[in-house]
Amino acid sequence: MSSAKKKPTLVACPRCSTKFLSKDSTRHDDFCAKPVEESEIACVRKGTLRGFNVTVDKQTSFLPPDAVGWEREHSVLISPQTMDALGLLARQPVRVIFEDIVFIGVVWPCKEVALLKTSIISTRIPRERMIILESCGSVEKVNRLGVTVETSLPLSSSLSGFLEAYLSHSYLQYGFPISLNYFGQKVIVTPEEPLEKKMERMDLESQTPTVIATAVNYKLQITNAPVDDSKKQKKNPTDLSNIGGSFTAKQVLEDYVISPIRSKQPPCSVLIWGLPGSGKTLLLKELASVLSGSVTYIGSCDRLVEICSTANVVILDLNEVEKENTKVNRALSKLLSNEKICVILSIRSSDSLDIGFRVRFPVEAEITVPTQDERLDILSRISDDFSSELRLEVARHTHGFTGGDLCSLLKASRYARGNTTLEKINDARKRIRPTGIRQFILEVPNVSWNDIGGNEELKLEIQQAVIWPQRHPEAFERFGIDPPAGILLYGPPGCSKTLIARALANEAKMNFLAVKGPELFSKWVGDSEKAIRDLFARARQVAPTIVFFDEIDAVGSSRGSEKSSGVSDRVLAQLLTELDGLEKSSRVILLAATNRPDQLDSALLRPGRLDRAIYVGLPCEATRKAILEMRTRKMKIDEESIIQKLVEKTSGYSGAELVAVCRTAAMFAMRENIEASVVQWKHFEEALSAVVSRTEAYLLEVYDDFKAGRTSNA
Repeated sequence: MSSAKKKPTLVACPRCSTKFLSKDSTRHDDFCAKPVEESEIACVRKGTLRGFNVTVDKQTSFLPPDAVGWEREHSVLISPQTMDALGLLARQPVRVIFEDIVFIGVVWPCKEVALLKTSIISTRIPRERMIILESCGSVEKVNRLGVTVETSLPLSSSLSGFLEAYLSHSYLQYGFPISLNYFGQKVIVTPEEPLEKKMERMDLESQTPTVIATAVNYKLQITNAPVDDSKKQKKNPTDLSNIGGSFTAKQVLEDYVISPIRSKQPPCSVLIWGLPGSGKTLLLKELASVLSGSVTYIGSCDRLVEICSTANVVILDLNEVEKENTKVNRALSKLLSNEKICVILSIRSSDSLDIGFRVRFPVEAEITVPTQDERLDILSRISDDFSSELRLEVARHTHGFTGGDLCSLLKASRYARGNTTLEKINDARKRIRPTGIRQFILEVPNVSWNDIGGNEELKLEIQQAVIWPQRHPEAFERFGIDPPAGILLYGPPGCSKTLIARALANEAKMNFLAVKGPELFSKWVGDSEKAIRDLFARARQVAPTIVFFDEIDAVGSSRGSEKSSGVSDRVLAQLLTELDGLEKSSRVILLAATNRPDQLDSALLRPGRLDRAIYVGLPCEATRKAILEMRTRKMKIDEESIIQKLVEKTSGYSGAELVAVCRTAAMFAMRENIEASVVQWKHFEEALSAVVSRTEAYLLEVYDDFKAGRTSNA
């Protein structure tokens, strides 16, 4: 015979029709004639259960995947046999009573819960304690719900929106509060019964309290929220002019959605995408206000699954449509297959949307990184106390900033350093990384021409090639010439090529994307070419931009040479393709630097690509003097003639080596006497012996040959 214990089963009392466990048959006799609430054993009678609330491992794993918000936190797990005894079905409301706590929940079957026991997700009901659970009977659906809210947070529209989403598909009882957390703060929400309902049951005091259920697309109203008189009289907008920037997207929605609806024509479905903070949600909510009465706004994938819309226009404000989420894909497919419904879908990237869905949208619109005019339009709406000149100045210097970035900039500027508003904004701008170029190496150079000693002719030549086309475009149009698309800086190591590039970006007030040649290479096939494409695509979005390639010989080496490989050849081909796409209207300039120009592919150096090659050579006598004077400005030297002596003895030294001489001389002075405050000529003599010129003669020959157009055999 098996020694296994028999599982407990339910038995029914023939006298009071109470159901209880077979092992409690003898104990039931003491409570047979008493109410269920007074029973000391677990039992069920007429839709009421008295049993223990227990804990089940991984409770939430037994819930449906679409259970969110109120439904998730108010779920009650019960065994299927207990549900049959209570006459309940899945997702029916129940009323849980423990002492003076009344809790409305929703039941789900779970085989892990023992007979006549419950497992409540919420911690409001303590574990291992006897509770009363009863069926709620009839449920009344409401389309409008008034609530009072107790919280230390301000009663804002964002809190109201969160509560409306949280209480979607919920079962509530008037007068019984619900506690939840919002951004770490406790919020107590109490449903308030409308006055007309109170009047109806005034003479029916013995009536069982009615449980209400929020209908699809119900409206939530916080009754104790302060009312803004200005909003009372506010009318729905008639167009999208209240939204700053997004000129192209607004025009598309006006032409293909708003105008057809007003002329009683079927509107077109529109796909909108753009970076976070570009204003997609703000634009779509404004569109919903313009089309009030004929539009359904859906702000999450969960609501998309549950929606059953009869509106002519459905706005889907989603971050992403995951291909693995079959429920969301099925719901979206159903919406798009209905030709009578106009679907406006907003996502972050159009490439992430399945091509089967994308072809259903006749019109697409990208909300790009705002241009200067769009930034000025946005600033005019979020900075009422700024003068027009100040707005224009801010708009000029915030390339790559989205609308969200501009709002963050103005907030941060309140606490930034500075005496004037512009100074505070400029200080805050250094600390905010623009969304438009966040994924790339962004530098805000703080280097000026004054930080580069000498090289006056070189500075002028670079200014003519880069800064003049930005500041004087009419002069180039007058002569019918295009500005250079790319500039190559070549010369010996340590001659300030990188420093010149940084100073150029600062003086020109342009975005500066700095890229080291070797870092573009990836072990994954196609990733290196994609990095080039993404770099130039983003550079065009945040123009005017300088794309600075340091050590470009790592990317642009001659195809077929010993240094090149299959990957480097493909990367070079992609780079050449992108350079051909740098039209004069794109306002993107490629600035490249290398020590070995002879190893670059000839296709990269033809006019129209890197069409200007500027030699940054070893400093001449005047330049060496300027560098030494600048580096010894904060250094005390015992003789004024030391500078001239150094100039005469440092022929062939690069700028970096001159800086090293000054630094080493100061170290020798400290070595001799740590309290020393003056650097003497003998210290510089020792430094000249320690720091020698390391520019090889054959490199200078290479530069001369390259400058003359001859091929070097070095």
